[in-house]
Amino acid sequence: MLVKLYCLFNSNNHFMHRRKDRRVNSSDRICSCHFIDGRKENGPTLFPWNQGTYFDFPNPNKISRQCRQAEIGESAEPETNESILTDTEPMVENEVADEEHNYMQSYSSLVLEIKELEKQIAYLQTEMATLQSQKHPLTVANVIDNEQKMLMYTSLKPQMFRIIDSTLQRFPLVYVDSWTPSAFSRTDQLFMTLMKLKLNCPFLDLAERFCTSKATIHNIIITHVFALHEVFFEGMMENNIPSLLKCKASMPASFGDFNCCRLVIDATEVTQDVPGQDMTAQSQTYSSYKNRHTVKSVTGVAPNGAVVYVSKLYPGSTSDVAIVKHSNMLAKLSPGDMILADKGFTIHSILPQGIHLNIPPFLKDKGQYTPAEVQVCRKIARSRIHVERVNERIKNFEILSHIPQQFRHISTKIFQVCAMLVNFQNPMIAEIANNYSFDQ
Repeated sequence: MLVKLYCLFNSNNHFMHRRKDRRVNSSDRICSCHFIDGRKENGPTLFPWNQGTYFDFPNPNKISRQCRQAEIGESAEPETNESILTDTEPMVENEVADEEHNYMQSYSSLVLEIKELEKQIAYLQTEMATLQSQKHPLTVANVIDNEQKMLMYTSLKPQMFRIIDSTLQRFPLVYVDSWTPSAFSRTDQLFMTLMKLKLNCPFLDLAERFCTSKATIHNIIITHVFALHEVFFEGMMENNIPSLLKCKASMPASFGDFNCCRLVIDATEVTQDVPGQDMTAQSQTYSSYKNRHTVKSVTGVAPNGAVVYVSKLYPGSTSDVAIVKHSNMLAKLSPGDMILADKGFTIHSILPQGIHLNIPPFLKDKGQYTPAEVQVCRKIARSRIHVERVNERIKNFEILSHIPQQFRHISTKIFQVCAMLVNFQNPMIAEIANNYSFDQ
């Protein structure tokens, strides 16, 4: 049955109520269950205290004239106080709280409810303040969809980061501190490592960013440097210089005069801390070229700009020729290959048979170069510029701005990992980049 709520005003704007415990206002309503047949014109007469005692009067339209006159005469008699009390006493004495239709609450219950709600509000405000004060750790999920942020934090585009991550996840990790930081996913751990390499953030800074301890950051970063070096450098780059046939297939136009070139080499130096109290070590690491204590490496680039060879780090005073000889780089080449280098690589005497070296001519005692020598210098410089740009990209990793004492034992691995990551960046040569797509 459809239940309705009726206002207590009657047609004469009087309240239809008999309550003494409270005043009734125009906002009060009464359920249609208290009206005969649920109709408002029948008046609210059905209540628990008069259940079974009310009378079902006949229709007034069918009452005879004599009965109506008798009723009018009786109604003309004034009511006494006794009759009023008699009418109202049953409501006061027999009033029962009907839970189904009790639409009003006492003042005391409302006060208790308000106090309880105030306690809940205070608790929620405290909890909200606690949540706002808590630090939210940085995760790769916060930046993976923003290419500029990924380049800033890792120097890699999101596609390249996913490739490295998915490849590294195929191999189990053995952490250097013999415990596993289970609070972070492998993806976030790789993200921390690349942030360290690119931005050289202190361990304390990374600990604050990722809401963890310095020991955890150290354990993650050193482990992942070893893992990246083993999987990507030793497994893919080391001893894998592309053949001359592959180099010719992707050789840019700037190498038109050197179509047999397989490798372009150059040396680069990185500063480091003074090696303790050992005077011999200090003498070996001091570079007269940089006037500082450095370590040096020889890098090799294919004609298409890819990094294909990176030697170990040697003391800064080591000559370029000594590094080439000690690193056994020439043994990786074949007869018919050509090497482009600068004047410091005077390695003609140690070249295997059939391997050619092309370096700029020396001025010696001549006052100036001949026109032919000038053209040779320009051609070599135009082709060699790519290896210098590669070295610049390697040094863009801030961790190589200066190698501290704590990283000296893994400095070679750090340098080689940074060189490996350069291959995951955009191609060095525009001619190659135009034929390259991440979607392939």
